[in-house]
Parts: sequence; structure tokens; C-alpha cells
Amino acid sequence: PISQTRALVRYVLSWIWLLPPLAVMAPFNLGGGEMAVLTIGWVIVWALLSRFHPLQQFWHDALAGTRLVSTQPSVKI
Repeated sequence: PISQTRALVRYVLSWIWLLPPLAVMAPFNLGGGEMAVLTIGWVIVWALLSRFHPLQQFWHDALAGTRLVSTQPSVKI
């Protein structure tokens, strides 16, 4: 289980997905297509960087000390 504080930290750190492209776009008055390419490109790079983490976590999870856990639903027969 995750505490509210840790969940908030994870949420704030998850903005790493969008803040860098937004910061780059602000001073340049880019068009919609250029903004989309820049944002999508950054998201792809950020997602690929997770493959370099030892546990293959996204970096905002690693920095927040959280991790995603997959579970299988229990099947009742």
C-alpha cells in the first residue's frame, strides 16, 4: 500500500513526462504539429529510458520509491 504523501510525490514526479516539452515550446511559438511531434517524441524517449533502470521502472516511480505491481485476478470455479 502507498501512503498519501508518497502518492503525491509520485504524482508530482510524473509530470516529468510533460514538463520538459512544455518548457521548450513556451518561448518558440510552435504550431500544433510541431508541438505534437515534440511531446510524443519526449514521451517515447522517457518511456525507453525506463529500460535502462535495473528494475525496468519508470524514473518517476524509482525516484518516488514506488513500483507498479501486476496481479492476476483470482478465478473461482
